[in-house]
Amino acid sequence: MEENSNLTAERSLEIITQQIEQSRRDVSKTTAQSLYIAGICIMCTAVLVAIINIITMSQGMIGIGHLLWFLLPFIILKLSRKYTKDSAHTPVSFVGSMIAKTWITFGYFAIGFFVIALIWSFVAPRFLLPSEFVVSRIRVAPVIVLLMGMAITMTGHILRQRWLITFGIVAGLLCFAWEHFHLGEGIVLALLDSNSAFALTAAGISSSLPCLTIFIFALVGLLLPGMMLKKQNL
Repeated sequence: MEENSNLTAERSLEIITQQIEQSRRDVSKTTAQSLYIAGICIMCTAVLVAIINIITMSQGMIGIGHLLWFLLPFIILKLSRKYTKDSAHTPVSFVGSMIAKTWITFGYFAIGFFVIALIWSFVAPRFLLPSEFVVSRIRVAPVIVLLMGMAITMTGHILRQRWLITFGIVAGLLCFAWEHFHLGEGIVLALLDSNSAFALTAAGISSSLPCLTIFIFALVGLLLPGMMLKKQNL
């Protein structure tokens, strides 16, 4: 009787383990599609923002293209629902819930931080000297890529994918360092003479450099991991 009880407990544990692993595989497929879609959308938006910034810089509207980032969450959400509709009717699992909450939390912080930085960029110049505003200016791109790297890393932990964890950490930290230490701006200033007619061009290119950072991050941290997850689940 005791042996049957032990066998039943072991069998129950085995079934639960199998169900968790199956749930993780199912969620991995949906996550792969979502990462793939998000990567493409972010890369396309980064290109559009950069083009708009370069076109409008001659009119003195430097950085106006960054307002397009407000539309990005809605575009990604719409396309993700469209292309993952087959899994919409499946029961919500613990793994899927954790991944969804991870990215929802990222969205709250990213959008909130972007709004705060945008408001500050309009309000601060009214009561600060230009030299003071440059020092107090909030740089959005370094924080956004760092938050996104953390979200990708957490997703890798939940799915038990070490390479996804590595992608998130490496891409997040490298892109953060690139933006935070103005490495791109330093290269632009080295290539263009700031005392010549290229000064406005340098300013316009500098305002679009975060787009290059986000483009590369979306490629390395979202699109490629999405493709690799999709390949694993074929």
